[in-house]
Amino acid sequence: MVYSASLRFGNPEVYFGKQLTAFLIGMAALFVLATVNYQVFSQYPKFLFFISVSILALVLAAGTSYRGTRAWFTAGPFSFQPSEISKLLVILLLGIWCSRNIKEMRHLKSLAVPFFIVLCHIILILLQPDFGSILVYMPVLLAVLYAAGARLAHLSVLLLYGLVAAAVLLAHTALSLSARLMQGSEFWAMIYHGTEISKEFLIVQAVLGGIVLFSWWLSRQLRFRVPGIYFLSFFLIVAAGWSSASLFLNSLKEYQRKRLDVFLMPSLDPSGAGYHVIQSEVALGSGRIFGKGLFSGTQSQLGFLPEQHTDFIFSVLGEELGFVFSAFVMLLYLVLLLRAVRIAGDSRDHFGSLVAIGIAVMFAFYIFMNLAMVMGLAPITGLPLPFLSYGGSAMISSLAAVGLLLSIHVRRFTH
Repeated sequence: MVYSASLRFGNPEVYFGKQLTAFLIGMAALFVLATVNYQVFSQYPKFLFFISVSILALVLAAGTSYRGTRAWFTAGPFSFQPSEISKLLVILLLGIWCSRNIKEMRHLKSLAVPFFIVLCHIILILLQPDFGSILVYMPVLLAVLYAAGARLAHLSVLLLYGLVAAAVLLAHTALSLSARLMQGSEFWAMIYHGTEISKEFLIVQAVLGGIVLFSWWLSRQLRFRVPGIYFLSFFLIVAAGWSSASLFLNSLKEYQRKRLDVFLMPSLDPSGAGYHVIQSEVALGSGRIFGKGLFSGTQSQLGFLPEQHTDFIFSVLGEELGFVFSAFVMLLYLVLLLRAVRIAGDSRDHFGSLVAIGIAVMFAFYIFMNLAMVMGLAPITGLPLPFLSYGGSAMISSLAAVGLLLSIHVRRFTH
């Protein structure tokens, strides 16, 4: 598919050659990791953390910048994105910590170290800044912690934090598209400006605090036995989620803001920011049942579909090979995910099980987000489609992840 998607560039052999090289390197990594006992990694958590953090820090100082993001090391015609490898290292680190503290995972304090590990990586990636790459960390963290036995009440804290942050982002975007609503209402104007770093932000936080304080007072008057710490915790979580979203919005570049706008209203800028989504939907729909034939897609071969060899490669597949083959590819992804979950269940130890769960969730998140993105159901995030999108680092890390799964699987009966 990479060859077909890059055909219009005039030198598809270059793209195909780079992707083939990455595939061969990835297969070598797969073979090595499948051969090596995965438990070896559990003996070196400090070294893994040092390597992961170091390569992310080094790319900030000596990396190559592309479209305002300093996230790659470049050597001649080849480039390497360290954040792709760091995701696997984070999964290993989470598996190591949680498996060693499996009996303590129901206590809130046991979540501090996993959260710290993820937070360090998120901060370093945000400094690049590469907002798409950080999205996978939270689902992986929640899944691994849940599989390790963490209480749902504790995980709901992280979930509520994420939901508040997402709600604030969408509310800000929706209000920015509703100029009439803001002009006719001081309330909605206050909410809109309260999602940004401004004096209105402080006012909104104060109002939220007042509402929580009043709720606590009312519960006492009605003699409900609800500890005050619950109200305080709720306010702090909501305030943290709101603040994170505000800081995130404040650091977004103009093209990234437009991506949020066109997610809610693609027709807003059909020749600009909304162009990607509209052309992607046209390509998918025009493929119909059996497609137009390999190398025969009009949207892809005539250059109407941007980023067709990377983010939107599934649109090329749908246009040229149709619904039937697209459904077959999705079925293969489903088989991969089910096998990863099965490997997690059959693992001989907690470490292998947690690593397999982390890898399964990572793949599931990538697949879901990419497919939702090309169908206009999610904002454009730049997340690759595993094994199909052009990108050497993503290909190598995906195959390396499969190697870890195989290592866990072949040693499930070893004592």
